[in-house]
Amino acid sequence: MTFFLMLAMPIGALAWNPFASDDVTEVALSKSELQKIKVNAGWAKGDDQTLIFELVNGLKGPIQCGAANVDLNDGKSVGKQFVPKFAIPGNATRNASMNVVKGTMKAYALTCSCFKRKGSDECINPLKNQ
Repeated sequence: MTFFLMLAMPIGALAWNPFASDDVTEVALSKSELQKIKVNAGWAKGDDQTLIFELVNGLKGPIQCGAANVDLNDGKSVGKQFVPKFAIPGNATRNASMNVVKGTMKAYALTCSCFKRKGSDECINPLKNQ
């Protein structure tokens, strides 16, 4: 009978969660945290097809970014999901890219977050004991 009950459980309920015993959650970056993240965007010399994002994490703790969205001059938009999300350690720089033709971009946005312990405002690495 137990075997049949396990089959009826959603797959997500059976997934292993390395943070289950900790009060660690992934949260969107606050306004003050976002002010410490510097983002440059542009194209490399000789490549008019690949938009490069340079992110400088000015926070003490790590962050991760999962998506980029670009609004184009013609009113359309393009997006890219980063799977897995790319991590930027504290006080470090990382690059990401997506296909956008030079001269067609109106605006861009990145979706980034970090892990925090319950009751704390500091971004942490959830894989380290702190």
